[in-house]
Amino acid sequence: MNGCPRAEDLYLYLEGELGPYEARKIEEHVEACAGCLERLEERRLLHEAFSTLPPFEVPADFARSVMEALPVPEPARSRWLRPLLAGVPSLLVALLGFYLFTGQSLSGLLVAFNRFLGSGITACLPAAVKLFKITGLLLKVAADMVGMILDGAGAVARFLGPQGIAAIVGLGGLLVLLAWFGTRRFHSPGERS
Repeated sequence: MNGCPRAEDLYLYLEGELGPYEARKIEEHVEACAGCLERLEERRLLHEAFSTLPPFEVPADFARSVMEALPVPEPARSRWLRPLLAGVPSLLVALLGFYLFTGQSLSGLLVAFNRFLGSGITACLPAAVKLFKITGLLLKVAADMVGMILDGAGAVARFLGPQGIAAIVGLGGLLVLLAWFGTRRFHSPGERS
């Protein structure tokens, strides 16, 4: 092992959850490291103490008693009504001012506004629906692709192991450096090859 094992690995070792290779690595490390041997013995004592405890029986009405002890939530107040009540008088004052200053009838103004709004919605609604469908489809495709990439990366990582991943990262870094130094030559002013 390169370093001391994690506490979680020691617990997994004590519970027999590690594979033979990992268990042997921990055993070899503990033989050579006094600090880890002490940590393992402490955890072994805790593990034995917890495993000897009698099982805890939960009373049958436990969930009901907990739910009855919870405070009753206050009903949620609607917060949309206050801005609406503030906006309606403002709209009425604006419409009355428009009528007084222009002399046009409010019904004519409302009919013209309704026709304008209706024609705008009629023109934009099909495009908005298509855009919504395309966006949903693209998001689904992107989510599926990310899922496949992550699954593939996980499978490759499991296949290669830590040493293989380190080798690939090192080679990738080396390729990036070589490419950077190679393109620097072409981008340097005054140099010709």
